[in-house]
Amino acid sequence: MKNAPLIKLSVSMLLSLAFTPFCSAQASLAGDWQGTVDINGNTLHVVWHAVAAPDGTLTSTFDNVDENLFGIKVKTLSLKGSDLTMSVDDVISINGQDVPIRGNFAGTVSTNGNEVNGTWTQTDPEQPPAEIHFKRGSAVPAPAPAASPGISKGD
Repeated sequence: MKNAPLIKLSVSMLLSLAFTPFCSAQASLAGDWQGTVDINGNTLHVVWHAVAAPDGTLTSTFDNVDENLFGIKVKTLSLKGSDLTMSVDDVISINGQDVPIRGNFAGTVSTNGNEVNGTWTQTDPEQPPAEIHFKRGSAVPAPAPAASPGISKGD
């Protein structure tokens, strides 16, 4: 069939055009978002970092500033209209111990694109769902890593 390469090229171009608005919408979320979450009566400050790739897709991480947990990786992110969903499946180090963290965020982006409101549901370690409110803004810088204490031998 002579036209097979042309048909394949046309289909791939149509598919790329179909996904372009999705990528552009995700790229519009790029930046640092500051927020708060209430966990068991404690208000914690969180930062969501969203970085756009040249193709418009995002990579994201979360920081729990008050508990000194930085770089929690977002595994998946989806934006459909104003509905934003993210999932986390990562292992973080707490006091030298590896701790799995899994959960999902479901929220809505405001019409002006500068706020996100939603619910974080953590499944591992399990916690009750918590409301998060993010505002676009500058991030709180991560603190410098603490120096490792020297090892001393007993006498």
